[in-house]
Amino acid sequence: MSNPTVVIKSGRVEGIQQENVSVFKSIPYAKAPVGDLRWRPPQPVGPWTGTFKADKFGPMAMQRGAEMMEFLNNLMAGQGMGKLKIWFFKNMIKYGPRPAQSEDSLHLTVRSPNLDNSAKLPVMVWIHGGAHQDGSSVEPFYDGNALPERGVVTVTINYRLGLLGFMSHPELSAESEHGVSGNYGMLDQIAALEWVQQNIEQFGGDPDNVTIFGESAGGESVLHLMCSPLARGLFHKAIPQSAATGAQYVHLKKPFGTFPSAEAQGEAFMTRAGAKSISDLRKMSAQELQKVVQAGHFEEGNFYPVIDGWSLPKSIPQTFIDGDQANVPLLIGTNGDESTLFASIMESPLMEYAQVPNPTSGLPDYMQAEFGDDLNRVVELYPGLENCEPKAAVDLQGDTFFGAPTRLYAGEHSQNAPTYLYHFRRTSPLPGQTGGAFHAGELAFVHGTSSPIVHFTEADQPLADTMQTYWTNFAKTSDPNGSSLPQWSTFDDSNPSWMTFNTGDVRERPIELEEQYQIFMRRIGRKLDMMRELESPTEAIPAD
Repeated sequence: MSNPTVVIKSGRVEGIQQENVSVFKSIPYAKAPVGDLRWRPPQPVGPWTGTFKADKFGPMAMQRGAEMMEFLNNLMAGQGMGKLKIWFFKNMIKYGPRPAQSEDSLHLTVRSPNLDNSAKLPVMVWIHGGAHQDGSSVEPFYDGNALPERGVVTVTINYRLGLLGFMSHPELSAESEHGVSGNYGMLDQIAALEWVQQNIEQFGGDPDNVTIFGESAGGESVLHLMCSPLARGLFHKAIPQSAATGAQYVHLKKPFGTFPSAEAQGEAFMTRAGAKSISDLRKMSAQELQKVVQAGHFEEGNFYPVIDGWSLPKSIPQTFIDGDQANVPLLIGTNGDESTLFASIMESPLMEYAQVPNPTSGLPDYMQAEFGDDLNRVVELYPGLENCEPKAAVDLQGDTFFGAPTRLYAGEHSQNAPTYLYHFRRTSPLPGQTGGAFHAGELAFVHGTSSPIVHFTEADQPLADTMQTYWTNFAKTSDPNGSSLPQWSTFDDSNPSWMTFNTGDVRERPIELEEQYQIFMRRIGRKLDMMRELESPTEAIPAD
């Protein structure tokens, strides 16, 4: 059997056939952002002569990697693995082959069950997670054909990360015709969606039926795209999974809360790098820059999407409250134990204060300022929180950082478009597991892939089949429901419920955490009130 080939705008592409799915790996969608193109919006990739061989994965974006190994260690230990097995997998991860890192990483992978350009199959575009600092479209979790085998075309994309993807600086803002900087990784995502519009018919996909979906920072990216005027019309449905929306308040020019302004952080990085200008930084190799990043503290080395007034006009929650997001059908949710894997990385009960030392006894001072009159009830709802006991702190962290914002988005969005809310609850069956329904635990179920470091059993397969059917039904029709599936109602803000996913138990039920979420949504409202003060040209909210 000959390899599948298609002709796109840039030229001929040859992929590989994997049973019933044609796979085209790491097709460039933009020019390599190197040299003078570093820290600039992505540029269209030029045409090529001959045939582009899309038979192997290309490099991933430059990574920070500072917390990734600790996260993976927590993942393995949290599932109840034995010490010998953990030792084996640690060494496999540490010494095993990994994709190369490069600035030349703006590529995407397409998987299609039917290359007929009249097939008009739904398209699902996946955006990977990794705190906007790490991750890749070629991770093992995404290297599978379960979704295409259900009648959709999937696209997985790389985008610039961390320093190279999200650094702002006054010089960069001065270069821009819009007077802004940062969000280059977000602009990459938009460029990838534009590529889909121009080329996906050649893979059997329908450019008028595109669903964007992603997890963690990828879920937050889905929300950013919903909130960005630059992405309008490029997608038609959205699935944010465990959207990590704690850094949604980073502002281009002014500090807010624990976040410095994005431009000030860029200036501080330039000083640490020993550079005098952006030109100097562009002359440094990506490897040299990453060494400076990795030598910095957590808050110095991580660079996030920024409210710039152009690509992202307002914070995500403010945009949803104002009804200015893309009013497309939405399927959104979180996992039951989102923060168990972060406990050793971020000990604070609130992730925004991850680097603020906890007191030896009692609550941190900032808790009163954050919760006000609700603090006593919060302490009652999370027994042990009065002394920052680990379980209480982890539960609060997950509910404030992931759960409550997701509940807010579901409630606000349901006023304008069909909205479906879920809660993933499957836990490892191994004795001694402590991770619960951990962050990213649903990935194997959605993508139909497995990894040696995630304990997936035969009993889990029906749950995976159910979730994949819901997800692809939603991509096809804007409604996840189908024959033989438990009925999933659209979200009703006056009678809130969610679809709960567990092995052997998939059903809709009232939200058990509604009281907690209402408290935490009030906290979000107070933050938004403070954020609006940034609109003043002379006032700034001081950093804590």
